[in-house]
Amino acid sequence: MTTHTHKKTIIAALLMLLTCACVSACLRVSADELYQLPQMSEEYMKLQEQINAVLSSGAEYSSLTSGPYRQAVQLYDLDSDGVNEVIAFFSVPSEGALKVYIFKNIDGDYAVAAIIEGMGSAFESVRYIDMDGDGVLEVVVGWQMGAALKLMEIYSIKDYHSVLLAWSEYSNVTVFDLNDNGNYDVIVLRLPTEEAGAFAEVLMMMPDGEIIKAETRLSNGVESISRVLAGRLTDGVPAVFVDSEGRFDDGGAVAMVTDILVYRNGSFENISITGSGGISEDTLRTRMLQCSDINDNGIISVPVPRLLKAQSETNYYAIDWYAFSSDGNSSLSQLSRTARFTYTPEGEPFCISTAFSISATDDSCGALSVVFSAPSFSPLLIASTLWCCTRRSVSSYS
Repeated sequence: MTTHTHKKTIIAALLMLLTCACVSACLRVSADELYQLPQMSEEYMKLQEQINAVLSSGAEYSSLTSGPYRQAVQLYDLDSDGVNEVIAFFSVPSEGALKVYIFKNIDGDYAVAAIIEGMGSAFESVRYIDMDGDGVLEVVVGWQMGAALKLMEIYSIKDYHSVLLAWSEYSNVTVFDLNDNGNYDVIVLRLPTEEAGAFAEVLMMMPDGEIIKAETRLSNGVESISRVLAGRLTDGVPAVFVDSEGRFDDGGAVAMVTDILVYRNGSFENISITGSGGISEDTLRTRMLQCSDINDNGIISVPVPRLLKAQSETNYYAIDWYAFSSDGNSSLSQLSRTARFTYTPEGEPFCISTAFSISATDDSCGALSVVFSAPSFSPLLIASTLWCCTRRSVSSYS
């Protein structure tokens, strides 16, 4: 054996011994150690200590009942420094109070930065929005005061001093940049009472921190709010679309109406109310069809059923989608994407379904192509054409 070959043999043996040593070291890990849960981080433990201190004082976690954020403990960057604050919601039964604790992470250690206190039976909702563009978010809290009464409050937490800026009773609340200045506004909707009809209120923050309010009425006859959708009109103006149900004539059946709310020239207006009756007549419909961004372009359209002529005792309807401009004028929307709807004869509920797929073409006549998979007969309507689909055939009615 040559000297070179001998050296290679020694190196190979050493490598084998090293490998065995490593394997034996791994084998010394016990089964308990292999199944041990990961250790909580030190930051988490410090946060839990702060929360436990609140809980030990008699507080209880309190989840929210509505809105986009419903957890009892939430993470959100409230001051735009790139680090999330921890917002925790508690009820204190002994005090009959509700409390929002904001914990701030300072160099890996959590401390109570601010507390928001209120009264009520539960937290209804919360939103975090920048109303003045300073990078510090305002906290919009909804308190459930009773079975029907809800109270919305807007808090500033600048420098982590909680200050109540404004409040309002509400039935529904949403947030949207209604005046197109890059900052969020709060839109409050209120159902009618014995003293007043249904109305909407917008709350906006001025650069100096002042909150201004403006009101406009909703359609006479509104009894409940079905949906609130924010988007734009055909001329680019921001708007809030309120779908409501109610009886809009004496002794009439329940119908749906869409009120269109805009803020322009320093005035909050419902541009869809026309005539002396105080009703958005152009959006009034007997079918419970909700408005939608039907073309995925940010412009909201309102569906209005139209009775079709047919040699049948059953009434069938087409769905005309109307888009509005800020002066209240409407135009028929040209469908540019696949929409999925089923429509049943008069007297049956309308529903949205994935059973049918309707694709509109660019033809000015509104011709439609239909792809369907129907387990049973269902009439299909959209734009200006009615299609009836069965398992075997497609027929059009005009």
